[in-house]
Amino acid sequence: MKRIFAILIAMVSSCGCHNEKDHAEHAIDPSLIVGSWSESYEIYPYLAWDGGAAYTFNADGSYLLEAYNVEAGHSSYTYNYTISDGVITITTPYGSTSYKIVRLDKSIMEWQKVGTEFSEGTLITDYKRFKRKN
Repeated sequence: MKRIFAILIAMVSSCGCHNEKDHAEHAIDPSLIVGSWSESYEIYPYLAWDGGAAYTFNADGSYLLEAYNVEAGHSSYTYNYTISDGVITITTPYGSTSYKIVRLDKSIMEWQKVGTEFSEGTLITDYKRFKRKN
């Protein structure tokens, strides 16, 4: 019994351990968002989208959204964004939406809407994937 108790204590103790290196590997560098990005879902071949969206994020916290839809045509809007603790909040006249930045490197960016979990049925709405344009 003492042996089982000792093993359980060791398991529970190790669950809470982490080091700065582990944290640094998952840290998001917000400066990487500056530039132009296109929504890109080519890794999901079953997703057919009759349009597209491109975002240009500026260092001053503004972004340009250029959207194209087969039925509605081309439109562009300038809004604001903030990044804090790995979460990007997009603000439009209709309100704000926050996304956890799942991945952000020099070529790919992925977001998951805060409070949701990934599923293939939520592509574009709750989960967004981007490729750098420039």
